[in-house]
Order: sequence, then structure tokens, then C-alpha cells
Amino acid sequence: MMKTFGRHAAILAMALLLLACSGGASDESSAVAAQGYPPMDSAGLDAYLAEHTGKPAILFFWTTWCPSCKQQIPEMEQLRAARGDEVTVFSVSLDEKVEALDAFFKGRERTLPVFFGDQVLAARFDVEAIPTLVVFDAQGKLVMSRPGVFPLPMLQALTDKLVAR
Repeated sequence: MMKTFGRHAAILAMALLLLACSGGASDESSAVAAQGYPPMDSAGLDAYLAEHTGKPAILFFWTTWCPSCKQQIPEMEQLRAARGDEVTVFSVSLDEKVEALDAFFKGRERTLPVFFGDQVLAARFDVEAIPTLVVFDAQGKLVMSRPGVFPLPMLQALTDKLVAR
């Protein structure tokens, strides 16, 4: 079943890529991708996780205006730098406009993959507060979805448990 899901997800991802490249994507989503913040919806997340099957994944929902999110970003960047070979670490911004991301990262090196998401994707994980951490095992199965700031030692301990599974 998982092989079939992976094949379908890969086909869906290729179809979405072809659609975007052919000009079939909306002007807004094309602009977002061109600026380095690819749109991420539920199908895109499934495809992304299928692409990274075999490694646990940690997803971080955030916005540029959230003080706690700003505190969490360096922790996630450090986790990715230290343990990125063992776990996929990425983020989804829930900002309303991509210009907020441009302003936030202006003059700042971005070491964490940042996708541009929406409330439909956030609702999939019952995101009611930000930041929210969403964790998947190596097969892409949801392990946890919790709001809050997670310090680096806690993220490393979580990664240890995920990798040991």
C-alpha cells in the first residue's frame, strides 16, 4: 500500500510541477515559487513527505509577526544544521502575503526550507496557535502536532527518539 501511495504522490507532484511550469498555476503561486517560497498545500505536503520517506520529518508552522515563532526559528535552524542528515526539517509560513517573508528574510541568510502555506493545510493538523510543531515518523505517519516553543535540547531528544524507531 505504501509503495502505491508513494507512486501516486510522485505522479501528483510531477503533475503539479508540470502545471506550474506550463503557466497553468495562478500568478500568485508562480510569484511565490519564484521568490523562493513554494506554495505548500495538503497534496504538496503529502508529496514532499513521500519524497523524503525513510527519514523522520519535523514541520514548523509559523508567521513573521509572531514573537514566539521568531524565537523558534533559530532552534529549528540549529536542529537542521546538526541533525539534517537524520531528519527532514522544514517550515510552512502562514503569513497572508509573501511580501512579509521577503521583508523578514531581507539581509538574513535562510538555512531552513520555507514554504508558503494556507489555513486549509494548518487545519489538517488542528493548528490553532503558532508556532506549532508537527512531527512525522520515517514512513510519513503523523506522530505529534503541538503548539509552543521547543528548545534545541528538546528537539534533539525528540530527534533521538524518532531516529531510534
